[in-house]
Amino acid sequence: MSYTADDFWQVFENLRARGVRVHCLTNSVAQNITANVMLACNIVPSMTASHDEIPTFIDSVDGLLVNLGTLDGKRRHGIRLGLEGAIKKPIPVVLDPVKVDRSDIRMQFARDILAENVSILKANQAEYEGLKEAVSDKQLVVRTGQEDLVFSGQHTYKMSNGHVYMDKVTGIGCALGGVMAGFAAVEPDQELAMLAALAIYGVCGEIAAEQARGPGSFTPAFLDTLYGLQGDQFNERLKLEIINNNGGVLAE
Repeated sequence: MSYTADDFWQVFENLRARGVRVHCLTNSVAQNITANVMLACNIVPSMTASHDEIPTFIDSVDGLLVNLGTLDGKRRHGIRLGLEGAIKKPIPVVLDPVKVDRSDIRMQFARDILAENVSILKANQAEYEGLKEAVSDKQLVVRTGQEDLVFSGQHTYKMSNGHVYMDKVTGIGCALGGVMAGFAAVEPDQELAMLAALAIYGVCGEIAAEQARGPGSFTPAFLDTLYGLQGDQFNERLKLEIINNNGGVLAE
């Protein structure tokens, strides 16, 4: 399917208007920036990792982020509690398998939970290569990097927005997972939801970088840009290609 900048913007407008709730079972390093980025998009975050509280929080949210960045036995159990609650509702679940290519333990854990109720896999190339055989045809794959890719049935969407500063600030990439879960909660077409999330995030990164002197000043500029982004700013910057999986660019 072919989407337009207006399609993406409408999803963002719906998200801003609705204010969905997303629970984040994320790593301890990224919690603060993830919460702030989500709030700038009017996504209401919750972060508790308490085993006693996770089921209750899952009952009251619209989406779930599972991030494996700082993984230990307690967090693995908490993630399983979250997944159990998510499948009962059901709600969209985004898995960010941070550094699974560096650890056999987390690679196996990621493969196990992919077989359960993860609906969206957000992974860089190295992470994806280790997990691709575990991905089912019911899961949507978003491969992040210098260019972000969303894999569809017969074609691939390539998003080229963003800036190098986004890789120089701890947690900006992890925060994207929370934003993706919010977009997935508000938009039933999950392909459209992921493309809209990537497009908004990348464009805001570009605009914020133009206002910043480096990574330190980038973060507040990024939050301000997410909060105040206007439709005309977004439309003029979007860089999207649709690539036929048999080769060739279908549209730009």
